[in-house]
Amino acid sequence: MKQLIVNADDFGLTSGVNRAVIEGHRHGIITSATLMANMPGFDEAVHLARDHPSLGVGLHFNLTQGAPVAAPAQVRSLTNARGEFWGTATTLARRSLTGRLRTEEIIIELRTQIEKALAAGLRLTHLDSHQHSHAIPQVFAAIARTIPDYGIAAVRLIGERPHLIPLSFRVVIQSAVALGLKQLCHANRMLGPDPQPHTVRAFFGIAQTGCWTKRWLMEVIERLPAGVSELMCHPGYEDDELGQVTTRLRTSRAVELKLLTDPQVAAWLRECAVILVNYSQLGVGPPII
Repeated sequence: MKQLIVNADDFGLTSGVNRAVIEGHRHGIITSATLMANMPGFDEAVHLARDHPSLGVGLHFNLTQGAPVAAPAQVRSLTNARGEFWGTATTLARRSLTGRLRTEEIIIELRTQIEKALAAGLRLTHLDSHQHSHAIPQVFAAIARTIPDYGIAAVRLIGERPHLIPLSFRVVIQSAVALGLKQLCHANRMLGPDPQPHTVRAFFGIAQTGCWTKRWLMEVIERLPAGVSELMCHPGYEDDELGQVTTRLRTSRAVELKLLTDPQVAAWLRECAVILVNYSQLGVGPPII
């Protein structure tokens, strides 16, 4: 049996992103979304999630963009002089490697983001992270220690087998990033605490972030392995509000939404005998590395 979770990242980033996530769920193949607890569209995203209970909602743990949810004085190693996150996962990783990141502060911010979502009435199905920062070993270890306290059993596997379509310099570079993240995640799982968080068996989306084509999407669906896979997506509308936030994904968000709601894509999933699910509907297991 082949099962696929189609997860929309950045839920809560803007109203246009929120609207696209729900449109992709109601009229397309999106089954899951991960929520940014510190972004301007959080309250609206919560309201939409409540109105659409068939959409699985997890936490898009954010340590790189905007301001923390916790009091800045509690998470000083995570923030700059303006009280904002450092801006990139690369900077976060560098601070971790040089001993300037405090695990207890990661846990404080993680708990605060989780508790904000739970207090809004959501049940979190799983966790992933903005800019894949949970691949950083120190961050992963903090997550693995903390999420059992909240009944969160699953974390996104960043273990992609890149499929270089369309072939471009950007896709090649992102494929190299995906390979590096895959190795980090493998090491995290080997060295991490026991029991490990659950995850899916295969993952797709990093190499083609911002570069989706219909051919690539159809081939991913056709080549899905047996078991549960996850396809990461970033639907949205390129509007004035999106122009006010930091993101490299703008025009591509509308392209992804168009493909995610394409009737031919939905028909191809049925033709390939792929069942759409979210993290709350399945028993997840060890990954294919």
